[in-house]
Amino acid sequence: MVESLTLRKSIELAVATEKNGAAFYKHLAEEFRDSKELHEMFSILASDEVTHEVEFRALLKKLPVEKESADREENYQYLTAASMSEFFTGEKGAFKDSEQIRTRDDALARAFALEKATLFYYHAIKDILGEHETLDAIIKAEKNHLVSVMKYMITGAKMRGLSDTW
Repeated sequence: MVESLTLRKSIELAVATEKNGAAFYKHLAEEFRDSKELHEMFSILASDEVTHEVEFRALLKKLPVEKESADREENYQYLTAASMSEFFTGEKGAFKDSEQIRTRDDALARAFALEKATLFYYHAIKDILGEHETLDAIIKAEKNHLVSVMKYMITGAKMRGLSDTW
């Protein structure tokens, strides 16, 4: 039987996800160093993920002691399902064989998948944790990443980081 995913563990997984995301984007920035636009975009995403990791670590320190509740098991099943998305465990997950990424389209598709999966996961955390300023800011930034990567995929537009409002 799989151990129940607690809210604390889910935030710890978010910290690990952001750390892995930063490493993933740093790898892509290096892989595409000959393309100024892609190198810059992946470097900005890597920097943003480091910021998110720090913010999640701070959020983790603020979490109250977990209380038993009637809907706890259902909530944690939801978090477990969100954490087991294609991104986290699938054959085609964003981190799977990242050293094999060679084309702009593949790199952008992986970045888009990463941002989409993390956004879903962070919304699952928010569903249980409720409104929280730090988590809301991270979700907003992830939404901006998702939209920015999509726009870059479609138009070749330049990404400008967390402050990007298009």
